[in-house]
Amino acid sequence: MGQKLTKISGVLALLTFFISCSADLEKVNDDDDRNQMSEKVIQVPPEDYLAINEVLKRWREGYEIEDIETYISAYWSQGFRYVGDLGTDGDKTDDLLFDDIREERDAAIRVFSQFQNINIALTVPPEITVIAENKRVEVRNHYRIQGFVPDGESFEGEFTGWYAEGDNLFIFEKRDGDWRITEWHDEAFSEEEIHIENNQLLPIVWTTLKQPR
Repeated sequence: MGQKLTKISGVLALLTFFISCSADLEKVNDDDDRNQMSEKVIQVPPEDYLAINEVLKRWREGYEIEDIETYISAYWSQGFRYVGDLGTDGDKTDDLLFDDIREERDAAIRVFSQFQNINIALTVPPEITVIAENKRVEVRNHYRIQGFVPDGESFEGEFTGWYAEGDNLFIFEKRDGDWRITEWHDEAFSEEEIHIENNQLLPIVWTTLKQPR
């Protein structure tokens, strides 16, 4: 019971932090459609905008419910590339690189096997910039993610969960009428950059959880 109360209080504290820091940081859902469009951000036809947001929703929900097939379905396997900067954007020597979708699948499974109650918040609407008309776009948003260790476990220092934050840069490609992610650049905040008042959660760089151990 004590562990559950600790986790509940941690969630409430983090939700308070979310709300106080950014009113526009929300989950992408079915209500965030044409009402969220802005000419400053949206440079694609409405149907493509909605399709891209649906992929982002699938990406987020697949990770949150730890459904590997739903999560991986947000990506194109051919030409996939992931770059995680480990919170050191000025240092490329420590970047984590995946150029095979199987590496991303394995990394997600590693995270799913170690943590529960994963929650991701994304800024909406995303910033969309056309690279090649009707074929390729750059999509940017900000993320906040938290997860907890299983009941009865903890990190060193008695942390019952973790928290990470950063910016996503996705490259989407449209193939045979279908939009999916082909590249993901994870521009993470360092542990020092993450300001969080909830001392029940351990500030981390998300990419570190994806690495083989």
